[in-house]
Amino acid sequence: MNLPSLPFYTLTFKTLAMPVEIIPGAAEKVRLFWQAYFWILVSTLLALPFLKPTRQQLGDSLRKWIRRAPRPMFASAIFFAIAYIMNHSGKGLDWALADPGRNMVSVLADASSAAFGRSYPLIAPYLGLLAGFVSGSEASAIAMLTRLHLSTAEQIGAIGLLVAAASGIGGGLASVISPAKLQNAAAAIDRIGEEASVLRVTFVISLVITAVCAVMTLAWAY
Repeated sequence: MNLPSLPFYTLTFKTLAMPVEIIPGAAEKVRLFWQAYFWILVSTLLALPFLKPTRQQLGDSLRKWIRRAPRPMFASAIFFAIAYIMNHSGKGLDWALADPGRNMVSVLADASSAAFGRSYPLIAPYLGLLAGFVSGSEASAIAMLTRLHLSTAEQIGAIGLLVAAASGIGGGLASVISPAKLQNAAAAIDRIGEEASVLRVTFVISLVITAVCAVMTLAWAY
């Protein structure tokens, strides 16, 4: 799906982009058939005839899904909503930003550049780690922080794309410490209750790897 030389990429990413226009002139492209989770669902449904689950097994799975799925989904949705508000704050009824100083991202970027200066690339990966820990989703962490990183990097003369990518790495590393992700993993192998023992180990590992990423980001950001 991601290899441009194959026809699937053009079909699912471009032709079937499924744009939804909430803000005039800024359509959000859903790209349902390009998303990995869609194909996980398809694979699961195709596997059912081969697995031959009983009615009781299907019922137990559905009940567990209903009990466990809403909380991490809700946390991720809240982060996406906050990111949406941050990115479009200060705009009028015509969705135009007359004064950039009234935008939340601009205000936070000014504060971040003033507080951390040229050391900001050291902080960005940890911001991604924190956002991913709270939301349980690297995607929501990226959505919330990317414009902030780009704006702050522009003010301090750093490479914005590099800083934003480092934050994304932090958000990805949060998967090993996020309560939502650990709960899902424990449920998948039927080890509910062992999340705390895993977290004690993975927390240190995530901090160390993020520290390495932060140092590399600072070295290459200018």
